[in-house]
Amino acid sequence: MSFHLKFVMPSHPRYLCIVRAAVTELSLVHGFPEESSQGLTLAIDEALANVIRHAYKGRHDQEVELNCRTVDDRLEFTLLDHGEAPDPARICGQPMDEVSLSGRGTHLIKAVMDEVCYERVPRGNQLKLIKYLPAAKVGADKK
Repeated sequence: MSFHLKFVMPSHPRYLCIVRAAVTELSLVHGFPEESSQGLTLAIDEALANVIRHAYKGRHDQEVELNCRTVDDRLEFTLLDHGEAPDPARICGQPMDEVSLSGRGTHLIKAVMDEVCYERVPRGNQLKLIKYLPAAKVGADKK
């Protein structure tokens, strides 16, 4: 059975706790173990924080859209913003051996998610993050 949850929220960090709670519960419902669920939640939180910090330059009066879907064997999270488009060459994050504490989010997102795809679409900047469901859960859903 498919599932779709859509958030349209202000670009203010105070709303991130709502999304974190929903993503955590969604991942647990779909059979992810606690540790994987925490990683998934952290990756979505980091992606949203990056939109607020970089695309909107910290402005809290903009809109961010997050769509959470279950599609067959995966969870799909699609973020849409209307801020400044990132330079795709700079989305790679800082080298992990750097002293700076910033720039680690992109590495974390890529490490946790199975697929990460950024593209500029007519409505703005779109980031699609995909995590495949645990095999046992996918098999149980098909019975």
